[in-house]
Amino acid sequence: SFIAVRVAEGAMGASISTQKISEEDRLKRQNLQNELGKMQHSLRVTAAAHYLSSEHYKSLDTKLQFASVILGSFGTAASVASKLAWKMMVSNSPRLAPIVVATSTTSVLFTAVVNVPNVQNAPANLYKAHFKSGIQCQYLEKRAKFVSEMEVWDTKISWQTLASKYDALLKEKTEVNSQMQSEYWAYRKALKKNEEKQLEKKRKEAFYQQ
Repeated sequence: SFIAVRVAEGAMGASISTQKISEEDRLKRQNLQNELGKMQHSLRVTAAAHYLSSEHYKSLDTKLQFASVILGSFGTAASVASKLAWKMMVSNSPRLAPIVVATSTTSVLFTAVVNVPNVQNAPANLYKAHFKSGIQCQYLEKRAKFVSEMEVWDTKISWQTLASKYDALLKEKTEVNSQMQSEYWAYRKALKKNEEKQLEKKRKEAFYQQ
């Protein structure tokens, strides 16, 4: 079930129930709270990474769609010009006609590629997938936080129940990560932002404690 018991330091937190617990149970609950804290941090950073990737692919998709419209319009005009004035182009500017035809063909192919909705790695699909994974990670983070803050030290809730809840959260976290993995660049950026945020928080706390 849950991980082996190990001695952990730090404040135990306010007890929700006044019922006394054994030292073994206290250590297990303290260890569980530590693990839930690590889980929250991991999910927080992963969610932020997914949102960064989602923004990236949404921006890329918008640019591709815009380019598709521009090239599609230009390609249509080029196609008409190549059909109606081919002989004129050849006679007046032989080098221009092949370029116009090539542009027309390229724009049609580009438009077709951009507008294929079933391509798994298309920017539009990646944007939606990362956004969905970000929401799932945030939801799991909130659930882990609730267990950590509201249930871990409630002695009315048995250790077996707490361990089962942790195992369920861990399983869901693994499933979410397997469905859509965060991208390395986005995770590193999200991790850096989180570290900077924590440092700023510590600076403020130290300032107010002076």
